[in-house]
Amino acid sequence: MSNYYNLVFKLTFFLLSILDNIFGDKMKKYIVTILGSIVVGYFLASFLFKQYDYDDNIKTVFSSDTKVYLIQQGVYSSLESMKENMIGFNYYIYSYENDKYYTYIAITKSLENLEKLKGYYKSLGYSIYVKEIDINSSDYINILDQYDNLLSTTDKKETIDAIMMQVLSKYEEMNMND
Repeated sequence: MSNYYNLVFKLTFFLLSILDNIFGDKMKKYIVTILGSIVVGYFLASFLFKQYDYDDNIKTVFSSDTKVYLIQQGVYSSLESMKENMIGFNYYIYSYENDKYYTYIAITKSLENLEKLKGYYKSLGYSIYVKEIDINSSDYINILDQYDNLLSTTDKKETIDAIMMQVLSKYEEMNMND
């Protein structure tokens, strides 16, 4: 590569000497400045571009996974049994794992809201279990933050139910798109 740079330097000085013979001293200062700027710019740009590795394996600087809490209401062995027992809920999501149906009635990122939701569902007579998962969708996390802010300001049953319906439907929508 150094042979290439030597060739560029020799060519530049050769061109400068030709221009000096043609235009004389009057134009020499302008042409030398312009060509010198171009040559220096070229070398600086080539140096900077060589600093970057153009791999497709780009690694993130930080982990974007965020811990969220799912409130699980039950585990059922059949779809019919699950539907029968979940009639009292306006909205819920479920997953099918290990031949069982796991139902979730709330999602939050906030520990304070988690405690509020646990108390709320226990006061309604439901036995619940909290499951932690990591989510790496920044769009969903932003939505969840907004709903968590709303949830932290209310204790009304209707409002909590409406917020959880929206949170769960957005989570379901996110999983459908993945």
